[in-house]
Amino acid sequence: MVDFETDLDDLRASSKELGKAADIVSTVHAGVQGQDVPAPDPITGGFLPGMFAPDTAFGKSLGMRGVSAAYEEHRAAVEKMLAKLHSSTQDASQALARVAELYESVNEENRQRVNRAAYGEQG
Repeated sequence: MVDFETDLDDLRASSKELGKAADIVSTVHAGVQGQDVPAPDPITGGFLPGMFAPDTAFGKSLGMRGVSAAYEEHRAAVEKMLAKLHSSTQDASQALARVAELYESVNEENRQRVNRAAYGEQG
């Protein structure tokens, strides 16, 4: 689009690429959700750690509660940031698509005005 110094195809392509990026982030976000580490029950885990301890990547009886808690805190923070990234990327994709629609609409209105003016001058 020469009038706005913006190519509508570029806007649409950017919107699609951002949409694909949002899909990728969504997949990563879902993967991070599946990597949570269940915390040991603070009541039963203290008395009978081997019997009621959750089976995690850190084992049932290695005594790594601090490590598993730190891991889970970090994992949850990453999950939260990925959710924000997904949302903002998806919003940007939709915004670019909408801008392309608006530009196209305004450009069409301008063409019609020019045609009416040219027709009015000729007739």
